Amino acid sequence: MVAAYVIVGSIAGAVSYGFGQSKNFSVFSAAARAIVRGEDLYVLRAPDYFKYSPTFALLFVPFTWPPAWIASVAWSALNFAVACVGIDRVVEDVRAKRVAMLVALAGIALSTDGDQSNLLVAGALLLAYDAFERSRAGAGAAWTMMGGFVKIFPALGAVFALFHPHRSRALTLLVIAALAWLALPLLVCTPHELANEYRSWAHLLAWDRRNSGWSVLPVLQDVARIRWANVSLQIAGAIAQSIPIVLGLRFGTDAAWRRTLACSLMVFAVLFNHRTEYCSFALSAVAVGVWCATVRASKLVTALVAMAIVAPGPFLARPDPSVTGVFAFIAAHREFHPLRIVPLFLIWLLMQHELWRRFVRVELAVPKLREEH
Repeated sequence: MVAAYVIVGSIAGAVSYGFGQSKNFSVFSAAARAIVRGEDLYVLRAPDYFKYSPTFALLFVPFTWPPAWIASVAWSALNFAVACVGIDRVVEDVRAKRVAMLVALAGIALSTDGDQSNLLVAGALLLAYDAFERSRAGAGAAWTMMGGFVKIFPALGAVFALFHPHRSRALTLLVIAALAWLALPLLVCTPHELANEYRSWAHLLAWDRRNSGWSVLPVLQDVARIRWANVSLQIAGAIAQSIPIVLGLRFGTDAAWRRTLACSLMVFAVLFNHRTEYCSFALSAVAVGVWCATVRASKLVTALVAMAIVAPGPFLARPDPSVTGVFAFIAAHREFHPLRIVPLFLIWLLMQHELWRRFVRVELAVPKLREEH
């Protein structure tokens, strides 16, 4: 299946670059050249602003060396391959692995732009989970923080360090890995220049705090009439996601529970991220693929997975009038519709049920144990 992912990724990258479907490769390339020249990364020098870390800009430098039409295909293929390897490592059963990869690939195909980094961070988070599961805390820390310096939310993988048999060592390695990735741009710039880059980045990101994106936030605010600010809803979601983690640390977990937690964290990062866009659903597609292949099958699960995979595609909105020709219909997936997020939100609630159910059984077992004694 890795070959299939690489082929589809290569096609997606070629389409994205050839038809101008997305400009992210140009944005990443411009930032990579800028950091080598010692320039401010966060001024407009491409079709959009660069909104990632200086570390990511440096890591992207090798993709500026070949011709852009080759590098864009290679970048997309790499993203698809890392996601595929991540799925392969966390799903052991051969049949379940096949289901996970096929479901994920279907969702990715309907949502990816080809030159996004969402699949890279999805694979990094899964590889971090797998490394911590295999007591390879160093690799787990490296993958976690690498993803976190590409996009901030993959740092959620640090949660798995808490379940490591040697928690203190795992947390220490996370700090070391974070410092190493943070310092990497010092290869091409001074500490003062790096500090200025981070100040400029913070200033750029400050403008969109009230944005809701393709998250569940506008659905809760406008449809469910919950008149809370974005940050209040995000905090409520984070608390709901954190409670089973606390219970897991208190009462213990198993590998299947922690794998569901990994999927839940990835979906949470899409649902409650105020900067979620249509291509962010590539991340949730990976999570949904792994979850549906490893959870107990039911008609409800099948129906919700099918809807969550199809919803981000170009089916619930009119085509973008600015796009004509063969891509006019495909461009419809750039328009937000509340129904697109609902199936994924329901899946996240089912994931929380799976995480909570373990502790309900533990609580009910306590009186029984006391009676036996």
